[in-house]
Parts: sequence; C-alpha cells; structure tokens
Amino acid sequence: MTFRELCDRLLKETGVNDNGVASVSGQTGMQLKAVNWVIRAWTEIQNQQHWHFLWQTGSFDTVVGTQEYSPTLDPTLQTWVIDSVRLTDGTQTGYLTYKKWSDWRQERLTVNDGKPSAFTIDPTNKLLFNTKPDAVYSIDFDYYRTPQILAANTDEPILPSHFHDVILYQAMEYLAMEQDASEIYQASAITLRRLMADLKAEQLPKISFGSTPLA
Repeated sequence: MTFRELCDRLLKETGVNDNGVASVSGQTGMQLKAVNWVIRAWTEIQNQQHWHFLWQTGSFDTVVGTQEYSPTLDPTLQTWVIDSVRLTDGTQTGYLTYKKWSDWRQERLTVNDGKPSAFTIDPTNKLLFNTKPDAVYSIDFDYYRTPQILAANTDEPILPSHFHDVILYQAMEYLAMEQDASEIYQASAITLRRLMADLKAEQLPKISFGSTPLA
C-alpha cells in the first residue's frame, strides 16, 4: 500500500470518515490526523528493532593519511554492523577487528601510517582506523538504515508488502485512543499483536541454541 492508501484505509475501516484521504498534502482536521498517525506508526515500528528490511550495504575508499570517516558517506546510515567491516587491498579481502570505543580510548595508541587492521566507532558514529591508511583501500560494510519517513502520496513502506497492515493497525490504536473508541482499540490491538509476531518471526535474526549433551 502507498502512504495515501494507508491513510485512506485508516479512516474508512474505522468508520471515522467515509471520505477517506484523497491526498496526504494540504489536509486538515481528521484527515491530517490520519496522515500524522500513519507517519508516527511507521516510524515507531522501524525504531523497535534492527529489522532485516532496514539492512543495507555500503562502501567507500580510504583517503591516504585520513583516519576518521563520517557516516555522511551514506546519509541513511544509522547503525554500523560491526562484524561486517572488510578491507580490500587490490589482491585480497579481509575482515577488520572491531574494538569498543571505551577500550580504544584507554589504549591511546600512536597512530602510524599503514594498512588498517582494526577500527572503532566513536560516540558521534564516525569510524576510526587504527592506522592512517598508506594507500587507497576499498572498505565494504553492512548497516541498518535510518527510519524511512513517508511524505508523498505514492511513497511505499520499505517493509514487505504483506506486512503493510502492521502500520495500519498501529495507526488504528492511535486513532482509537484519540477518539476514546475502546472497541476499535481492543480489536486493533489483538490484530496488531498477531501481525507483529509474524513480522518478528520473518524479519529478525533467528535465535539458535547450542546442543546440550545428554547426561
């Protein structure tokens, strides 16, 4: 569903306004509230977990002598996947070792020129290598992107289409609370719990347990 279709269904399926939403722009009253509820619902859902649908890949080339690299290299980058950072030197690719920022600061090592072998992420989300690169190296990494903000009529949520109702029913809860509509709230809450359980099962990493030897 598109952004407009989500807003339209929200008002029509709850019976609040049979006219629905013709456009997400220039609205007032209940139509404007519907637009804002859908935006809020989608943003909050994205912020709940590191969902698979938020996973992205990125890359950049190092600059000789430059130790620090800002996530503005990719403006949607929110969280680095720290075990995914890998360096290619033209002949081979290898993973770099991650060190926690607190440990990195305590070590206070002299930064020499050379091929990076380790990195950290500082509190401002910048990546720092343990050396100043002595050549141009290719860096590839995985990350979780910032929440998608719906804005235009035809914008579509980036989660799989069969889960778009998650946004709808989350927005229904907001509408029900504002309208003091307990029946709508209870019905939407039940459906939302089921949909969220399905979403988590498909869009979160599977938890595995090691085998335990029998006594």
